[in-house]
Amino acid sequence: MAFLVDTAFEEFHCCINLPGDHRTIANVRKDWIVRRLRPYFNILDSFTTGSIPRYTALAGHADLDVMLVLHHGEHIEGESPEEVLEHVRLMLGAGVGRVRRNGQAVTVGFESWPNVDVVPASRTYADREKKIVSHYNIPDMHKGIWLPTRPRDHAASIEAAASLHGPQFRRVIKMVKEWNRRQSVRLQSYHIEVIALKMDCPFDDYSWAVYKWFDTATEHMWSCYHHGQDVVDYLSGSETLTILSQLSAGERIALDAWHLTYNGRGCHEQAIRCWRSLFGQRFPTYG
Repeated sequence: MAFLVDTAFEEFHCCINLPGDHRTIANVRKDWIVRRLRPYFNILDSFTTGSIPRYTALAGHADLDVMLVLHHGEHIEGESPEEVLEHVRLMLGAGVGRVRRNGQAVTVGFESWPNVDVVPASRTYADREKKIVSHYNIPDMHKGIWLPTRPRDHAASIEAAASLHGPQFRRVIKMVKEWNRRQSVRLQSYHIEVIALKMDCPFDDYSWAVYKWFDTATEHMWSCYHHGQDVVDYLSGSETLTILSQLSAGERIALDAWHLTYNGRGCHEQAIRCWRSLFGQRFPTYG
C-alpha cells in the first residue's frame, strides 16, 4: 500500500524485481551445458545472455540464455535450423531438453531456478584474420532461416543507457515486462528493451517514462531497427494489430494516470488506481 505514486512505483519494482547478482549460477549452468555437449560438438565459444545478465529480468519469469558458438563447417553448414536444434536436443540426453515454441533454442529444465535456453549459433567475422566478430547467426526453425544477432552489442547498449539514465532505466523496462506478461499477444523481451533504448526522455519520473515507453512503442511496431536488424520480424500482421490495440489502451491509461498526479491535480489515489488497472495486482493499492 502507498499514499504517493512514486512510492507505489518503488514498491511495485521491489515486488517484480529479480534481486542480486546471478552471474555465479549463470556460469554454473553454462559450464554444465558445455560439458554435456562438448563430446559431440566443436564449441568455439560460449556465453550467457538474455535478461538475467542484463539485469532486466522479472522475478519468477526469467530463464537464462546460453549461446553456444559452434564450428560452422562441422555443425551448421548444409544443415537446417530444425536439424541443428534437434541434434542439440538429442545430445543433451533423453528427457533433458525440448525445443522452445519460438523455434530458436532448446530449453533445459532444472530442479532449481533458472532453466536454460540453449541457443546454437555460428559467427560471422568482420575481419577473420583479426578474429573480429561482426555478428552471430541463430536458428529460426519456423522460418527455416538463420537470424543475425548481436547480443554483446545489445548488452553494451543497455549498460550505457543505464549509466546515462540511472537505475530507473532498467526498472521501467521491468515494469513494462510485467505489463507485457499479462497481454494476450506478447512482445519479446528483447523488443521491449530496444524500445526503451529508443526513448528520448528522462527516466527519473516513473509516470512519464512509462507513458513515453508506450508512446515510443506505438511508433516502432511496423519496423524497429536495432544494430542493423528489424526487431519486429517475429510478429505477423495480425499479431502486430493486436499489440497496437494493447499499446493504445496502455498509453491512454498511463497518460490519464500522469495527468492525475501532475498537471496541477495531485490526485494520487486515483492515479494509483489507474496504474494498478494497467499493471495488475502486483502494483500496490492506495493507503
